[in-house]
Formats: sequence, structure tokens, C-alpha cells
Amino acid sequence: MNPAMRILVSVVLMLPGAAASAAELDWMAGHWCGLRGKTFNEETWLPARGDLMIGMHRDTRDGRAVGFEFMRIARQQGTWTFLAQPGGGAVVAFPATTISGDSVTFANPQHDFPQRVTYRRVDADTLHARVDDGTASGQSLEWTWKRDCTVPAD
Repeated sequence: MNPAMRILVSVVLMLPGAAASAAELDWMAGHWCGLRGKTFNEETWLPARGDLMIGMHRDTRDGRAVGFEFMRIARQQGTWTFLAQPGGGAVVAFPATTISGDSVTFANPQHDFPQRVTYRRVDADTLHARVDDGTASGQSLEWTWKRDCTVPAD
């Protein structure tokens, strides 16, 4: 991003959690991967363009695909919204509740599970994701990925 654009983005006034510039989510862009138990996880996000980020997730174990998800983060009614399609199924929308320089949280209290989705950049090459039941101590799943990690042999 050029210096003039950085200045413009930094002076944009935001409503809490929702009205961030698309550039503020570009830290999620890239190919992220790692192991969670015996399952190899990959998540890829394209950089924001036209108020839209496109992502996909794939899980493999023992040389077989065991899960996938299509995802988007799009501005809807002025709010960044995470749109998940686990297994290619129906879209579930999670509007942003908090956006900061290195994390974003989306929530949908009406959804069964998850009710909250959080992405956090740990450092330049590490991305952490958590889905939960909307509480800090309830049901949750977490992933920590490295940028462009080595895909294990099948």
C-alpha cells in the first residue's frame, strides 16, 4: 500500500467494529496452514478488493479430504460480514463486532454453533482462528497456522 493510502486509511473514522476499510483486513490475505491433531488444515484468503475478500478452507487427513468451507468477508449494509459456507452448504452470516489492527471478531448469536468467529494475527507469519459458542469458556475450536507452510506428504 502506498504512503498516501496508508494515511487515508489511518484517518478514516469507524463505527465500533464494523465500518473498517477493506485494507484493514489485508493482514489475513495469504495461504495459511498447519496441523490440528492429525488433520492438516489450509486456509487461503485473497486480499480485499471491491469490498470483498474471498477465502477457502480445506482439511485433509491420511491423504483424504475430510472437510472444506467457502468463505467471504463482504460489506453488507455498511458492516463487514463473514459469510461461511461449511461443506459448500447454506451461507451463514456473522457481522463484525470488533475490528482492530491485528484482529477481527464476527458474531451471530442466533446461530447454533459457532456463534462467534475470531481471526488474530499473532505475527507476520502466524494466524490464529477461533470459533466458539459466544463465551470465553464454552465450546470452542482453535487453529494456529503459519504462512505458506510445507504440505505434508500423503
